Amino acid sequence: MKKIIQTFLPIFILSSQVFAIAGFGLNLNKSMYSVAESTSSLKVNTVEVATITQHAFDNGLGIGGYLYIDAIPMVDLDIEGSLIISPYKFSFNNAALTSIDKQQFGWVDASGYIPLQKKLFKLSIPFLAKAKLTAGAGVNSHSSTPMVDQNMMEAVMGGADNLESGTLDTDELIKYLKDNKVSSKGFHIQTGVQFKLLMLDSFLFYRHVIAEDVIPGSKGFGSLNLRLGMGF
Repeated sequence: MKKIIQTFLPIFILSSQVFAIAGFGLNLNKSMYSVAESTSSLKVNTVEVATITQHAFDNGLGIGGYLYIDAIPMVDLDIEGSLIISPYKFSFNNAALTSIDKQQFGWVDASGYIPLQKKLFKLSIPFLAKAKLTAGAGVNSHSSTPMVDQNMMEAVMGGADNLESGTLDTDELIKYLKDNKVSSKGFHIQTGVQFKLLMLDSFLFYRHVIAEDVIPGSKGFGSLNLRLGMGF
């Protein structure tokens, strides 16, 4: 045991003297947004045959992974993938008195981020830990599920003629979600703190995303992110 400590302790101490040139780990986030409740009429040949209500929802929890490279002069490069899930409910009524009251559903966004970050300020505890404040900006891409609307209801009920008296087809719903993903690209800014203890890395940062068609009715959203990983 003593030999193992003598072998690896100098490596840990050396790694604590500088920030790692690369790292990877788990990313957890809480996205901050709000989608208002909306009710719309479903029509066939201008005749209202049903109504659908998308109930309000806000915020979402995300999980993903990241890789960063700190070997580029002046800046750090990040690559991150994340999956955000936000449950919501919808209600549906048609002339045949088919009624769905606050059925649980969900909105999902798979996203990727590539920011460049620059160190603003650095602190250190000799032989133990280091921390630095960073700020950065980058590009992002998103692929999200569509919201419940007339097109979706027509697809899962066998066509527009069945909106008045049809029933939901779960298999068609799954197919519709796969075939009608909403794609979007944008950019983001972020700032936060990286804390390093020996080979363990953690990040706490805020990110603001500017991208249309990701959050319904909004051109952007914010998120608070916590990363836990290792540097080498």
